Amino acid sequence: MTYRYIDASANPQGVLINGLVWFMLILATISVVLRVYCKLIRRRALWWDDYFLISAWIFLTASCCCTTANIRLGFGLHIYEVPLENMATLGLISNISGFTSVIAVDLSKTSFAITLLRLTDGKLRWLVWFIIVVLNLTQMMSAVFFWASCDPPAKIWNPMLEGTCWPASFSIISGLVAGVLSVLADFSLALLPWRLLLRFHMYRREKIGVAIAMSVGVFAGITCIVKLTTLPLLAKGDFTYHGTPLVLWGFAEVVCTIIAASIPTMRALFHNPSKAHDLPSLRVDITAKTGPEAANNQTYAELEDSQSNNESTFTVATQNEQLGRDKTGGSPSSSRKDTSAAYELDAFENSRA
Repeated sequence: MTYRYIDASANPQGVLINGLVWFMLILATISVVLRVYCKLIRRRALWWDDYFLISAWIFLTASCCCTTANIRLGFGLHIYEVPLENMATLGLISNISGFTSVIAVDLSKTSFAITLLRLTDGKLRWLVWFIIVVLNLTQMMSAVFFWASCDPPAKIWNPMLEGTCWPASFSIISGLVAGVLSVLADFSLALLPWRLLLRFHMYRREKIGVAIAMSVGVFAGITCIVKLTTLPLLAKGDFTYHGTPLVLWGFAEVVCTIIAASIPTMRALFHNPSKAHDLPSLRVDITAKTGPEAANNQTYAELEDSQSNNESTFTVATQNEQLGRDKTGGSPSSSRKDTSAAYELDAFENSRA
């Protein structure tokens, strides 16, 4: 493929786009680095949500590099201003950029959902799994669309080739459907922490602070809504110019998700680094009744501090168990059959110094 680079002075909109996407990538990089750093100084092992988020950052970086390359080829100019010899290369790189951006969106939101899997049980846990499955199916279908909308596939980035393509309206509609489901996932995942914290007896300030920290993902939903409003511009047939808002808001959506997923872990930054590994973690023991009384029992949460190992524990039990403990001064009756699952949570932590 032959192509000709466009001088920066001839593409001021491209220069602006380039600066914005790299600025957003720097913000995402700082968030990921601080997330990993806070885990390491607190001697916490990385988990699946961390690996998914790091993978999202890698795909976002690839998309950013592709956008920069496209700007050199004329992205940001009207299509009639782009040299004809650049069109095929620009189209191919645009496809790679869009594909990696969609994968980054999917991985970043899946990362936050995986974090919530460690906090939920019962129906809420199934709800999170449902969100993960629907989100991944729709986003993966959008990603495949970049390579399957034309026959032969090369016609997608080289319109001069003979072949057939799906109507542009199909691309816009499928993007809107995937975007709407992504917005619903964002708001659902942002509201879940508030629902979860209702089960815990915590100081109100702690409860609100933790919930807000884990609900910043609502901004990702807002950016996705704005991104959806730019999709109809693609119908004008001038993607190199009218596609710039879509690219920018697509980047903003991923960056907001990465930042939102990293904020709860950054608590260690506000404490003495030499003592960061001593910060208490929250451990949730979820006790589910399997006996006949299970349907009438109400769960509660009790914060217990162990002075010996500086560990904070939330014990989720039943109201009847608590009454039994209050009367006897000991542990609840062992005649009832309990099923418990413990989760080490880095996001929900006691805020004491």
